[in-house]
Amino acid sequence: MTGLDRIIEKILEQSQENCDGILRDASAEVKTILSQAREKARAESDRIVATASSEAKRRQAVARSTSESITRNRYLEIRNAILNDIISAAYLEIEKFSDEDYFALLKKLCKKNILPGECEMHLSGFDLGRLPENFEMSINSEIYEKGAVHISDTPADIENGFILTYDGVEINCSLRAVFDENMDALKDMLSKALF
Repeated sequence: MTGLDRIIEKILEQSQENCDGILRDASAEVKTILSQAREKARAESDRIVATASSEAKRRQAVARSTSESITRNRYLEIRNAILNDIISAAYLEIEKFSDEDYFALLKKLCKKNILPGECEMHLSGFDLGRLPENFEMSINSEIYEKGAVHISDTPADIENGFILTYDGVEINCSLRAVFDENMDALKDMLSKALF
């Protein structure tokens, strides 16, 4: 082997060592870059999972709250409809009362709503036609300490019940007005009994 061949061989060996060193350094750098990339990807993945989990919990809470609100509102609507139906049925039952029971109810209603002094009671045309004898006297015998009632011959424009008038001041005791005025109390009473 000549000197030139040895020089070439030496150059080749050094080149190979340089290449091997560069490859080792490059391989080590690739491993470091990959390790850092994996770590960064793992951290980003954990952040995304945590954010998604938090958002899922928030949406679940909102969905639960919305569902509970809808259920509660629907329950209240149904409950209110049931109470309205019962109250309407009770109102219709009064129309089925016998004359004796109906006018006994009017007498109680008059005693409850009478004010001191004299007043005029206006009944519907239908009620005037079936008015029991001595009804006026019967009411007055029970309220004489407070006042006096005179039944008007002029019918009131109401379905049932009566209107009391005191010098132009009216107290509407038609059954519809009484039911409407006491609607909340009736619903409370029924709610306690039913629900």
